[in-house]
Amino acid sequence: MTHNSHPDGLTAKDAHISYLQRVQSAQGESSRIKLVWENDRWREWSQGDLHEVVNGDMMAKLEQWLEEGESDSVFCLKSSGNSLHLIKTITPDPHKPPSTFVITTLPTNFKHAKTSSQSGTPVPSSPMSVLPLSLPVIDLSRATSSVSTESRSQIALSHDPPADIDCKSLLECTDWGKTKLGPRNKWPPVLETMIEVVMRSPTQDSLWLGEDFQMLYNNNYSQIVHHPLMWGRSAKVKEAWGPVWDGVSHLIDRCLTGGEPCYREDDLLLYRKGPQGYWVEKYHTWSFIPLFDVDGTPLGLYNPTRETTNAVVAKRRQETMRDLSEHLLIARTSKEYYASIVEVLEQNSKDVPFLMCYSVQEDAQSNEVNLELESSIGIPKDHAAAPSFLKLPLPSNQSVRSNYGSRGGQLSSPTLSAISVLSSGGGKVHYSYDTHSWPIAKAITTRQAVVVDDCTQLIKGFPLRQWEALPQSAIVIPISSEASADVPQAVFILGLNVASPLDEVYEEWIHVLKAHLISSLGSVRAAEAEQSRQLERDRMERAKTAWFQGAAHDLRSPLTLVAGPLDDVLRTQLLPEQKTALSLAQRNLTRVQRLVNSLLDFSRIEAGKLAGRFVPLDLGRFIDDLAVLFRPAIARKRIDYRIAVDPHEAAVFVDPTLLETVVTNLISNALKYTEEGSITVHLTYLESYAEIAVTDTGIGIPAGELSAVTDRFHRATTALSRGTEGTGIGLALAKEIVRLHGGDLIITSRTAEESGAAHGSTFTARIPLIERQVIEDPHLPGNFGVYGKAVVEEAMHWMLPNDIDSESAGSDINGSTSSREESLLFEKNDVLLLVDDNNDMRQYVKSIFRPYCQIIEAVNGKQALEIARKDPPNLILSDLMMPVMNGQDLLSAIRADPVTRAIPMILLSAATDDELRLAAFAEGVEDFMLKPFKPKELLARVHLHMQMRKSRAHLEMMHAQRQQELAVILDYCPSGLVRADQTGAVIYGNDTYRLYSGIPRGVDLGNWPDYVDTQTHERLLCSWDKIVNGDQRETTLTWKFANGTSVSGTFVRLDLVNPTMTGILGCISDISYQEEKLLEAERRRKEAEESKQQQELLVDLTSHEIRTPVSAILQCSSLVRENLSVLQAQLRTATNGGFTPTSQMLAELEEDIEALDSKLTENNTQLTSAGIHQCGLIQERIANDVLSLARVQLDMLTLHDYEMNLKVEAKKTDHVRLHQVITNLISNAIRFTATSSTRIITVRYDVALSAPAADTCAPPVEMDTTISAPVPEDTRVWLYIAIKDTGPGLGPTEQKALFQRFSQGNSMVHTKYGGSGLGLFICKRISELLGGRIEMESELGVGSAHTGTPSVKQSFDDSVKSLTITSPASNIKATVPSSGLKPKDSLHLLVVEDNVINQTVLKRQILKAGLTCDVANHGQEALDAIHRVYSKAATGSEGRPPYDVILMDLEMPVMDGLTAVKHIRQAEASGIFDRQLVIALTGNARQGQIEQALAAGMDDVVIKPYKLPDLIAKMRHKVKQKNTDQA
Repeated sequence: MTHNSHPDGLTAKDAHISYLQRVQSAQGESSRIKLVWENDRWREWSQGDLHEVVNGDMMAKLEQWLEEGESDSVFCLKSSGNSLHLIKTITPDPHKPPSTFVITTLPTNFKHAKTSSQSGTPVPSSPMSVLPLSLPVIDLSRATSSVSTESRSQIALSHDPPADIDCKSLLECTDWGKTKLGPRNKWPPVLETMIEVVMRSPTQDSLWLGEDFQMLYNNNYSQIVHHPLMWGRSAKVKEAWGPVWDGVSHLIDRCLTGGEPCYREDDLLLYRKGPQGYWVEKYHTWSFIPLFDVDGTPLGLYNPTRETTNAVVAKRRQETMRDLSEHLLIARTSKEYYASIVEVLEQNSKDVPFLMCYSVQEDAQSNEVNLELESSIGIPKDHAAAPSFLKLPLPSNQSVRSNYGSRGGQLSSPTLSAISVLSSGGGKVHYSYDTHSWPIAKAITTRQAVVVDDCTQLIKGFPLRQWEALPQSAIVIPISSEASADVPQAVFILGLNVASPLDEVYEEWIHVLKAHLISSLGSVRAAEAEQSRQLERDRMERAKTAWFQGAAHDLRSPLTLVAGPLDDVLRTQLLPEQKTALSLAQRNLTRVQRLVNSLLDFSRIEAGKLAGRFVPLDLGRFIDDLAVLFRPAIARKRIDYRIAVDPHEAAVFVDPTLLETVVTNLISNALKYTEEGSITVHLTYLESYAEIAVTDTGIGIPAGELSAVTDRFHRATTALSRGTEGTGIGLALAKEIVRLHGGDLIITSRTAEESGAAHGSTFTARIPLIERQVIEDPHLPGNFGVYGKAVVEEAMHWMLPNDIDSESAGSDINGSTSSREESLLFEKNDVLLLVDDNNDMRQYVKSIFRPYCQIIEAVNGKQALEIARKDPPNLILSDLMMPVMNGQDLLSAIRADPVTRAIPMILLSAATDDELRLAAFAEGVEDFMLKPFKPKELLARVHLHMQMRKSRAHLEMMHAQRQQELAVILDYCPSGLVRADQTGAVIYGNDTYRLYSGIPRGVDLGNWPDYVDTQTHERLLCSWDKIVNGDQRETTLTWKFANGTSVSGTFVRLDLVNPTMTGILGCISDISYQEEKLLEAERRRKEAEESKQQQELLVDLTSHEIRTPVSAILQCSSLVRENLSVLQAQLRTATNGGFTPTSQMLAELEEDIEALDSKLTENNTQLTSAGIHQCGLIQERIANDVLSLARVQLDMLTLHDYEMNLKVEAKKTDHVRLHQVITNLISNAIRFTATSSTRIITVRYDVALSAPAADTCAPPVEMDTTISAPVPEDTRVWLYIAIKDTGPGLGPTEQKALFQRFSQGNSMVHTKYGGSGLGLFICKRISELLGGRIEMESELGVGSAHTGTPSVKQSFDDSVKSLTITSPASNIKATVPSSGLKPKDSLHLLVVEDNVINQTVLKRQILKAGLTCDVANHGQEALDAIHRVYSKAATGSEGRPPYDVILMDLEMPVMDGLTAVKHIRQAEASGIFDRQLVIALTGNARQGQIEQALAAGMDDVVIKPYKLPDLIAKMRHKVKQKNTDQA
């Protein structure tokens, strides 16, 4: 086979490169499909013999294609799911038939030249036909036929046109008639419009049309799909959007059904796989817009999209770099550095699937490097690919940066073909094909990144953090500049994103990441170096401070042993010479102590341990008071001493103790070197600082020594020549203290030799006038002038050494041991544990305390701790610095042991370090004293703390006893007690509480909600939350536990009782028995209510049944009387020509009328006759009394306030009951006065604001009738009613039983006058219910007087009214009643009554009165009658007129009155009826029933029996009011 190149110059090497760019390429020769040569890529694809990987049908089609005499035609070869687009070139040989071919894969960027087919025939229609490079009409019918998606894809792959075809041209040449879309000329206009929009759009737009969503797109969209493979094909196929179809199908359905567009931004779509078969991350911003025809038929979707992969990935990586920079910026150690890297990169699992961070240490001697795994991401523990420690050898030429290997200039891996140079750094990236180890040594030696082409074997077992598979490749990054010859300080192994190509952008990000890591690691290493240097300096300072502290201890301990005994000897009786010598020793001892203190201050200043404790103070007063101390000493030398202080209002922030040292040293220095002249202390204030100047006329300082005069231990030559004593440390210490204040010490001086005359020095301390932080230290010494007084006392001896008062040295201790014994409260059994390693010091301290208590000695802290644990002392007095265990450690051990924790402890130390002192106080030391100490002070402090310990022990014992007593009380308390903390958690509950709640012992009380009854659980939790978080001091709750115990608890918030306390206290009581009582009471109440309801029902029924026949009697008698009266009048006026009644007939008729008219005749003293009507009235009154009695007996008689007009004097009382009382009293007077010769009844009433006397119903003698207006509402007034008659009267015996039930004075009253004996009893009870009372005065033969005092509300000023009724005993003439109705006033009524007698009588009375009416037997008939009226009116036919008034009984069968009126009102609301005027007629006079009737819809209620004229007047009034309201 002859190897020829491709017509356009494509070689095997070119095809190889294109393959690496995901453009598959192959080359070979075929003779009946026998390959005689193939390159590596073809062999890799075919994996052996072509016949073994290609099936028979595909091979036959391939042979057919090869036999055709056309070059540059395209064929799709499929094998095992993979496909190749092949193009052939025929080797030109005129002597032989075409037999040699060059076959290559078709790159996507291959440009086809248009060539004509030899035959000039169009593309064959076979599914696997060859498509010429010219552009004929394309047949899509096979792609859109009813075959599977996989089959369609295979068909389409066999004959798709080249990839560079323009979409507009493809649109025109496609035969759409063979598709489901049909011929293009039949497409809707809206579709053509959208096609034009898509083709002209500058973005990536597509149309998905028809049921199969066939895709039409523009050239921009073709860049994201397999073009032209997907042209006109369904979007569902896997080559298009099939992989993501399940995720968007529901959105498509929503768009087409609801017409709702959808939009997604930066959506991750996994629809494209890379060469290795894994999904490639693609991000799109896309939308679906439904397309509809003009008739609403869905046509498909408009799918504009934009690929945003680069932007999304760039943003993600940029955010990672930003977070990494922020975290690394604050890293100060290598540990923080590696931890920050892992913390940030772990969030980006897409680009960092795994990471290993190794630190590198070079071993120069062995030419090796040691690596340690500092941190990692996605690495299993103890994995073989990530060892914790590595040791690698380095080649001898490891520093040569060009050592890239024998193939360094070539790209030997398809995966690495795109990798060249990091764009920003210009460095080269190396590669490695080793699949079993990381190329760390290569990365270290070259200082450049090395990509591991295949790391799958290395990372087996790594966890999958992102995507569908572990990374295929990784990169080893040395953290070192490429220009550096040093070994990299770290090496990172980073897994590469399996879903993203390693392109230039990815490489650039890795390069920037490397630069950040290099820069940050350098900063961290520099910070660590600086920290190491600082630690070394601190170590040296601690060593220096420790030396000075040790020196101070070694100096102060012997000084203490000298000062103490010396002070004691000076207090004894000594000879003057002895005292002088000892005083001199004491003064020099004091000087040594000050020198030691100064040395320690210097050491603390240099170590930075001496910090100023600045406080605001009046600097002028401070300087003045301090300077005055030196006046006696300066005056002794006869030197002029001046103090000048300028005024200044503001306070100055200074350290008083340190500033006292400065000023004292300056003044004492001036005093020391001035023989004569003057010393001036001057305080002046400038703008930003204050100047304290001390000027003297002393010997001066030479100019050449001014700069060194403040150096330690330096003394001027002038001072040395004069033999003046000094240490050379005072001015140096003053300068350092002034600098500690932020100021400076300025010195000017002249000697006599330099100036020729004047000489002297000026020391000026400048103190800045600035505000400082105030540090409050309760242990800071507050004695002013201690240091100054000591210096002054020494200065006094400079001048007069032989004139010292021998007693001054010991002036601070004036009492003897015996006198001190009297003021101290030591007990002989008190034990003091003395701890010191110095035997002399122990003996000295022991001698101090021997007279007062017992002393136990220990030579170190360990021995003392053992003694204290075995037999605790009352107090421990210990030195600070000791061998084996020092005082600080002893203190910690004492406080840590519960046995010794409460023992008070005092530390003695020669070290003046504030840190030691504060640390001791922090550990719990009671006191801290410096050596040397004064015996009296030490004795006093030990005594104080020992007594405090005794008091504390006593209080603790009492407290423990009280706690035990309280525990006993709590355990045996019959109430449940509970304690909760401030969060509401229950921390204590006694046994009674557990009994109530049912919480067993051993169960946490915090689980109490689980033991609460379910019905009260939520309510109790809500209430408990309010108790815990609310502001109520005390809360009472009731609830039930699950065991059935009902409890009541009172809870108190302790912080609201006392702010210093916290938590909640509760006391719980068992109220189960109360609940049982309540249940029993509730049961009885319900039974009583039910019984009362039954009794009310009985009374109501009785009232109805009594009043109804009485009403019938009265109405019938009234009707008969009226008819007879009319008949009598007609008979009397009869003419002679007609019927003439006889005299006997008229007399009998007269008697009948009199009988009906209730005419009373008098026959001596007996009642001879009684009218029927009068009997009815009497029966009505008796019925009312009986019903009232029943209500009184059942406690059912209730009163209701009504507004009434009692001659405009009072209102708001129950006028019905008041009427009943007055009626009974007047009717009773009429009955008993009817047979008297003199019949006089006097009714009198008064209104007053004053109540009657306690024993009478008479009005007050002096009544206050004047009221200030306006009168307050509900003002109580009293109504006094008196009814007096001239009846027979009653005796004393009869009066006693008069107001009792069924009592009538004597047995003859009923026989003569009648009555039931209930009237006065009812009057008495009603008067009492009205808030008043009733009484009677009577005399036999004279008459009786009844007086009542009901109470009403709101009164007005009025005069007293009286009414006198006098009438002779004469017959009452009968009159013919007149209805008073005129025809024009006629009303049309509907009478609804189930009692036939009442119905008939009422109808006759109504008709007699000139009115018209209809009747109904019950409520249903009434409704039917009303419906008939309005139905006829609606049809226009004539019928009965509407009813003006409906008179309706309440108690009726079938349908009662209340139900009927409700139906009437409902029909009115529906517009069926006009407004009906309904008045209820009932025998039930109870107020509750009246209100019930009104509430049901009645316009008014009339109680039976009634008077017809009153009823007619009421009806006319209601009709008039209704007409007025409607108008």
